[in-house]
Amino acid sequence: MNKLIELNKDIEKSFRGMRVLSLVSIMVSAIISVGGMTGALIFAERQRHQVYVLDQGKSLLLALQTDAIISKELEIKDHVSRFHELFFNLSPQAKTINENLDRAFNLADESAYKYSQDLAAKGYYSRIISANMTQQVIVDSVVVSKDIYPYEVRTYARQYVIRESAMTEYTLVSTCQLINTARSEVNPHGLLMERFTVVENEPTGTRKR
Repeated sequence: MNKLIELNKDIEKSFRGMRVLSLVSIMVSAIISVGGMTGALIFAERQRHQVYVLDQGKSLLLALQTDAIISKELEIKDHVSRFHELFFNLSPQAKTINENLDRAFNLADESAYKYSQDLAAKGYYSRIISANMTQQVIVDSVVVSKDIYPYEVRTYARQYVIRESAMTEYTLVSTCQLINTARSEVNPHGLLMERFTVVENEPTGTRKR
């Protein structure tokens, strides 16, 4: 009889041990699950505040911003500046001109393509090549209206047409709207320029070289 009582006690101890072990396992699993979910949420929140800034169009720099509005403004300004550099920086080689225009077209809609077609129809690119001229643009400022969507943007720049004997400076002012789109290797900011328009392009002076 004593042996039976001792056996029952051993069985009861075993059951208690198993219950404790089960509870501990459940608690550990819950802690791991909660920790994993918390980490995932923190990671997602950090990703939401990441922006990609081009280093002169050659590499991608990942910049963490605490203010999403400021981040978006930086991306818009970099996107628009890069477009102007690709679109207006011209050399007297047809291949280089076409390659840069193709890259610029990835950042804008057909309004930019139509503007380049108008220039081509007027013989603008042909004169650049035949006269062995170079054109360079320097973006002075990009003004963004963040409170309106699509974002309203006005760009102020200086354009230089460089010949062998002289250099002519022009003012260049353009406007456009920007919408959000998918990020890609050719469009890292995930923005697309619409209604691109050159509203001012006037010579301000010529000097000899």
